[in-house]
Amino acid sequence: MVNSLTRSHDPLVCPEWLTDILRQHRDAYEPEYNGYLSDHLPMMLLAMHGLGSDRATIEARHDRYVNRLDRARKQLRHNINRFEDGVGKRRAYRALIRFLDESIARRGFEETLAEYLPIVLSGWVRHAFHGTIRLAYGIRFRVASEVAAGLAYLACSGSDERLVGIGRGASNSDRFAWPPSIDISTNRFDDRYEEVMVANTFAVHTHILDDNRTRVAEEVLSIFNHTQDFFALHMVTGAHAFDICTEAIQINADGVMNAGLAAAYLAIGAPNFVPDATPKPIHMDFAHDVKVTFSCFDQAQRLNSERYQNAYDVYGREFR
Repeated sequence: MVNSLTRSHDPLVCPEWLTDILRQHRDAYEPEYNGYLSDHLPMMLLAMHGLGSDRATIEARHDRYVNRLDRARKQLRHNINRFEDGVGKRRAYRALIRFLDESIARRGFEETLAEYLPIVLSGWVRHAFHGTIRLAYGIRFRVASEVAAGLAYLACSGSDERLVGIGRGASNSDRFAWPPSIDISTNRFDDRYEEVMVANTFAVHTHILDDNRTRVAEEVLSIFNHTQDFFALHMVTGAHAFDICTEAIQINADGVMNAGLAAAYLAIGAPNFVPDATPKPIHMDFAHDVKVTFSCFDQAQRLNSERYQNAYDVYGREFR
């Protein structure tokens, strides 16, 4: 199904020079800049590598992007004795990284993920999925420093047991029923997500399908194909990331995935869309374009999805 860029389902190999760049970058810059914008550079560089960009092209993109970022702030040392001590605390980001680096060095990142990811997985939608996405790239390319960064960033966002409860109550169905829109008064994604969770009108619309991960991922792709909405793009990359993360720890979390996507759909305004909408070229910004292109490329293989392959064929033209 896939073209000459096809790789196996095994994790993609990250070269040592790129691993070094990512480690240095993680330690030099904050995970957010301008107050609340997420640093996309690690995922952007890995997506470029996954799509076949050469070292010179990747390094040139790195050099242009870093100018917008905030340097790591010097703070009073914040120590944690347990992973849970840092959950939901933005100021614990660096302490969580130190904690996770030590755990990964001692036990490997698979065992570290198995112990700590279930604690915070329920917060996967917050920050427009960015903690989940950064963690997934670390897993997919087997970059230990990015596994620590992504898991720390996700942990700082905090867990959300409300989503777990809704997911646990999800019923089986033969179709995904996207919930009707609600009135939302705020602008930032996290604030909109919180309004959705407080209103809690979508629980009855949260269902689990046969072949759930493929069918729901393709539903999300239809939303983006039709609307080309900026946050609908994040639903595509977020669903891809969630699948990678849950596969890494070998758990079935379809209820939490579907509940999270339903909440995100409401948070972005519950846009109308045509099922099976066909893709058309996108021109948002390079970091987002390359990430959604890599998601489509990877999902075409992971899910054996012709619809994701078709999306990659369109979105990937700029990167071939």
